[in-house]
Amino acid sequence: MNDKLNIPHCIKNYGGDSYPTEQGFVPEDVFLERLPEIAANAILDACTGSNPRQPSQEDMEKLLKCCYYDTEVDF
Repeated sequence: MNDKLNIPHCIKNYGGDSYPTEQGFVPEDVFLERLPEIAANAILDACTGSNPRQPSQEDMEKLLKCCYYDTEVDF
């Protein structure tokens, strides 16, 4: 369905205009450099507190990597 609607499958393939692109607007090196801070902020977000499964820093980083690379969440 994402293909038919022209929706990128993962964060790394979003372009600046929100359309799929080979080179996304968030380069991999920048994403990985900022990943610990992004994960920490996500854990502190009010919505995360109401999640029935409270993620650790490591879990959140893994989850964000799955979103970036379009891989299965297997934990």
